[in-house]
Amino acid sequence: MKNKSKISIYSLFLFSFSSLVYAGDIVNKKYREEFLSDQAIKNYYKTQVNVSNYFSRQTSAVNGLVESFRGSSVYSYDVFTRGFIYGKNGVLDAQSFTYDGAIAAIAYLTCDQPQKAADILNVYKKEFYCIKNDENYGIFNSYQTDKPATQWGLAIGIDGDRMHVGPTIWVGIAAIQYTAITGKLDFLPFIIDICKWTESLPHYTLENDQRGAVSMGSGWGPDWSKIYSTENIVDHYALLKMLKEIYDLNNDKIKEIFRQKGYSDVDINKEMFSIERWLMEAVYDKDKKTFNVGTNENGVDKTDALDAISWTIPAIGPQRLLELGVDPYHLMKFADENYLVEDTINNTIIRGYDFTNYEGRKKDYKMVWFEGTGFHIVAMQVMAKFAQENGQDNRAEYFQQKAKYFLNEMDKASAACGMIDGALPYTSKNPGEKEIFTTFYYEWEIPRGRKGQLVSSASSTGWYIIASSAFDPLSFDKKNVNYKLFNKYPQKPAINGNGKNGKK
Repeated sequence: MKNKSKISIYSLFLFSFSSLVYAGDIVNKKYREEFLSDQAIKNYYKTQVNVSNYFSRQTSAVNGLVESFRGSSVYSYDVFTRGFIYGKNGVLDAQSFTYDGAIAAIAYLTCDQPQKAADILNVYKKEFYCIKNDENYGIFNSYQTDKPATQWGLAIGIDGDRMHVGPTIWVGIAAIQYTAITGKLDFLPFIIDICKWTESLPHYTLENDQRGAVSMGSGWGPDWSKIYSTENIVDHYALLKMLKEIYDLNNDKIKEIFRQKGYSDVDINKEMFSIERWLMEAVYDKDKKTFNVGTNENGVDKTDALDAISWTIPAIGPQRLLELGVDPYHLMKFADENYLVEDTINNTIIRGYDFTNYEGRKKDYKMVWFEGTGFHIVAMQVMAKFAQENGQDNRAEYFQQKAKYFLNEMDKASAACGMIDGALPYTSKNPGEKEIFTTFYYEWEIPRGRKGQLVSSASSTGWYIIASSAFDPLSFDKKNVNYKLFNKYPQKPAINGNGKNGKK
């Protein structure tokens, strides 16, 4: 028995050591450590390894997709009978939501494992070109992980034939970050096709019948072609903004790829302009001085949502928001006033950010949304950098310390949960197998665990390492990220309206 024990310990050591050799810095170490406590700095590479191991465990051996959850309840709620249905396996255990897969790819990039990111992206690239829904290309919102792909594509998951802009755009965001980090152009045609697919969908009609932003997409449920989501649309803007920066590189091969796809900076600029108009004319609330969640057939949906702030700041950029007449500092203050909450996990008090406020949920309970807290920390990091660049040292220090504080809260939550690889659940709530907690008043039940256990979440765990790395997926931070593409090819000078070199 003693010999076996020694062998097990030795094997574990070898496994840990082999994992550690993959740890690395994509983001400038000095910059990253501005947002980490001393203990978090000490544990950073261990966190990288843990998160990488977590995603390896979550990767399906059947089709290569990343499973979104682990340990979910066998009970599912039937909205028609208003009762629970008992199943054989965890309802969500063999499901991969496309957005989560994209976040897993980005997480691998922050762990300096680009090949694992590419493995995920190649699955989605192949699936994108499989004909579906009346001969249209695209990616469904979710897939099953326990069924192999066929010549017709991956097995559709629990979200059915819903094909929304947001998840597909996030695959594009992961692919464009991979492109910039590695300097490889393999996914560039795919990224352009994602943009062209998105732009082929119905768009909002502004005054004078001018084109606004893109609708949510298609699939079962309401008419998604008449629903416009701020969250989805700012993601689209971010992808276009980054694609424009790649287009502007002085490289013939890049230009040839764009030429073959019949796509250029003219197309990108036109769509970005339409998005900016939609944001300011359709969903910007002049009274609250923030963005509403979107619009639908009934008009503006005034529900407040964290991601309408947290993603808008890095996606549009603080400087461009100011130019549009939006105060990014007020957006951050609004988030604190409406979404900052505390909850308890295993007798440990955790502070973080909720999906919405009371009006958005119409229920008395609050919860820490770990995915959302992670990406709101990224918004803090973006604001700290922006303040510092503009000589506002006090504000920069404020956001640095705030990011550090909430990263510590995520560390506390990870320790309190005690899940393998330090994984995080979707939220701080741990509902019973027949208990329902919703994110908003109208939909989205949070995952229920089997026999009272917490359910690990790929998106929360992914954003944990993304925020810990001070990595902004929605922009190219060339000052602080080692982008081989931009190091390899120079940016061509911008041309002003008079045909002279200068800022646009």
